[in-house]
Amino acid sequence: MPDSVVIIANTYVIGSDNIYRTENSSIILADKRYFLNGDRIAKSKILDLLTELTRPSNTDNSLAKYEIDTNWVKNNPEALLSLYSDKKRVDWNEQQKEFIFKKLTDLSIYKEELNGFLSNGQGYTMHNSYKNEFIVKFYSKGVVTNEVKSRKYVWGYKMPWTNQSGDILYNFNIETKLKDILLTKGKLKAPLKGDKLQKYLVNKIIDYYMASLYELSAYSYQKEIDELNSDFKIVSFEEVYGRGRYIWNEPKTMKIVLKNKLMYDNVNLVFLASKYGNTIYSRDSIKKDYANYINRIQSIKFISDYLKANPNSRLDIYYFNNKGVSEYNSENVNKNPTEWKKHDAFMASIKKYDTLKVKPSYADDDAIRVSKQIYCGCNYRFDKNFIEKAIFFEVHDANNSSSIWFLLPDNKVLLYIMDNSTALNFKRSDFYDKKNYGLIYPCVLFDTNGQKF
Repeated sequence: MPDSVVIIANTYVIGSDNIYRTENSSIILADKRYFLNGDRIAKSKILDLLTELTRPSNTDNSLAKYEIDTNWVKNNPEALLSLYSDKKRVDWNEQQKEFIFKKLTDLSIYKEELNGFLSNGQGYTMHNSYKNEFIVKFYSKGVVTNEVKSRKYVWGYKMPWTNQSGDILYNFNIETKLKDILLTKGKLKAPLKGDKLQKYLVNKIIDYYMASLYELSAYSYQKEIDELNSDFKIVSFEEVYGRGRYIWNEPKTMKIVLKNKLMYDNVNLVFLASKYGNTIYSRDSIKKDYANYINRIQSIKFISDYLKANPNSRLDIYYFNNKGVSEYNSENVNKNPTEWKKHDAFMASIKKYDTLKVKPSYADDDAIRVSKQIYCGCNYRFDKNFIEKAIFFEVHDANNSSSIWFLLPDNKVLLYIMDNSTALNFKRSDFYDKKNYGLIYPCVLFDTNGQKF
């Protein structure tokens, strides 16, 4: 038995990752009894900790250790799939099942997810600026006879531990025995095992591959998509993954990329077809409208000239069910009379500060800009029937920057979003922006020759 035990608790701080604070707890053997800060510590507690630290099974971090039946996993993909919690998120067509069954029976993937589960809480976050680390040293006659160090963690488990020999130790009981000695507050939660861990890992695996499952989702509507072969070459098809730039509250939506001879080599038509019942939106409207949409976009001289001069650029013309702009985007770029009134009321409320050289922050130019964007979009205040006849298109230019545009019914071209450093040949400085990165809303109108209005 050791004649003393030193437990060191280090706290590291974000940024430098240097030690911010160190606290030492020394357990001393006196008259054959152990004491910590004058309080007696049962010898059995020291012995229990040493026993857990030296278990031969500590270096084992196999799935079997956590009661996962690997033979059952390899042979029961359908039963594994039934453990997934968000059952309605995926249709589980034949292609999706074939893909995910390979993942759900791959033990190496389970091992990765298990390690990820055990290492949760290892990184600093916006709300967590400190990491913890524990070092336990056992002394006999002034010589360290055993030493272990925990991982650095923000939250979660102290394990894995590392001993003097460099062995990695996976034993949750080490921290429970340490807690018994230090009498720290709070309840420790043991790692998941068995059925609960199996369900957790299945959910993590499926969620990790969700983007791939969305790519295969459109196979559920192969028959409907094939109807477009009469007018187009189908380049690709998948379910839209995520919301934000193109759609928002729509149901499941398939993204079908189309080409034909009317389009330049670097122009695509992107059909976003929402799910209706057991099918997707009718293909009749896009077959009727596509020629007009393509001709109008490719007739914008300054954009057409750019596409021809930059063959590595790409322009995507979007068609949302039966029109050229989604309700989400027409609302964002234009808002509505109810929202416009909120901005007008704000402007009226700060008019009293017009004569001040230095305005309060809630009435300065930046506050006005934010209010305008939130309540008015680009603040052109188009009639609803007008903006809903626009054509939404996106340009990925030669500098790997993207931009969102609207071709309006009167053939004016609105640059709505500029994401990164350029939009065609325009720079951010052309729109009075001083940064070289990020997303901005120029909201500038051009004629078909590229001249600003």
